[in-house]
Amino acid sequence: MSLSTIRFTGSSLRNVQDGLGVISDNISNVSTHGFKERLLNFENVQTNTMDGTSYSGSFLVSTGTDFSQGGLEFTDNNANMAITGNGFFAVQNATGEMFFTRTGNFNIDSESNLVDVNGNYVLSSGGGRITFPEDMTSFGINPAGEILIQFANDDSVFLDQVQLADFANPEGLTNIGSNLFTQTASSGNAIFSTALQAGSSTASSRISSGALERSNVDLSDELVDLMTLQRSYQAISRATTTSDEMLDTTIGLIR
Repeated sequence: MSLSTIRFTGSSLRNVQDGLGVISDNISNVSTHGFKERLLNFENVQTNTMDGTSYSGSFLVSTGTDFSQGGLEFTDNNANMAITGNGFFAVQNATGEMFFTRTGNFNIDSESNLVDVNGNYVLSSGGGRITFPEDMTSFGINPAGEILIQFANDDSVFLDQVQLADFANPEGLTNIGSNLFTQTASSGNAIFSTALQAGSSTASSRISSGALERSNVDLSDELVDLMTLQRSYQAISRATTTSDEMLDTTIGLIR
């Protein structure tokens, strides 16, 4: 087997393995709220074996993220939120690190703070934590993300407003797992706003309380990508087999 074939085989097999990892991740998260499909970007590649035979196939050259809108699933928990339109929820951990997510499965913790499933604090339009008074009886959230709380005397009071963040290039965000993203030089810095804020990129975005955004993974797309990877693997196998046969023939002639 020639050195060029060995290089081609090694890099191509890693390529297929990486692609299968992305597809497996997408399929396993088809029911995960707020999950955004990871995309496979293919390119046609051609290689020549020792006998001059040419093999071509589609090979994975990069991955990306599809931030298109997922459908809504309604729940009986007012703390759950879904964004329709642009933007991400901004959350912060106990050490001050900020993350961005489309997953709004929030709850109120033991200290009356609005948090996500990882215990990160959901940030308000002022950049701080959203903390509920212990003597409230109920609360609601309108499409602008404004939180209105109710007390036993039926007084309704504005508490806070949920912050949203948008980016010049969302595809440049880094996925760190758990449906959390961090900004990068490629994504640009977060542009903070609120839902329905005039003049902002989230001017037409709405927040639905008691709802969660579904995963945007399309299983049919995953099957198409899986078949593309299968064809790539077949092309790699044919090139490797042919190169081995030619090498065996050459060695036999030398002997």
